[in-house]
Amino acid sequence: MPNKAKKDVEREKQLIRKLMDIDNLKDDAIIQQLQISVPTFYRYKKKLQKEDARLHEKQNKDSVKFREAKFHKTLEDGYLISKKIAEDPKTSARDRLEAIKVMATCQAQLAKLTREGLTFQPSLPEVNIIERRESTV
Repeated sequence: MPNKAKKDVEREKQLIRKLMDIDNLKDDAIIQQLQISVPTFYRYKKKLQKEDARLHEKQNKDSVKFREAKFHKTLEDGYLISKKIAEDPKTSARDRLEAIKVMATCQAQLAKLTREGLTFQPSLPEVNIIERRESTV
């Protein structure tokens, strides 16, 4: 049996996607409706799943890059605002000192963002779980 043309394969894959996603048909019904062999159907289905995974990964990567750029801009803005406050002679010494602390924090976070990228560290409770268990026993 000769191989199908690429456009025929793509058309069948898109039809399978439509029947699965929109029409919500089961695998057996799709195989029967399209009159294709079981191995062919599952080969197409596997290709569709790989395409979906690649698309999802790309969208996720783009989203992370956008959030990283937005966070970088927020840190830069925080630094610049704090710098204006720290350099303003009309601002109290206490407020200028606080602004300098914020500037240093922003610089440290910018360096970390550049070095490590966007990371997430959940806040954990201060009390150790083992300590809690021992105190209840």
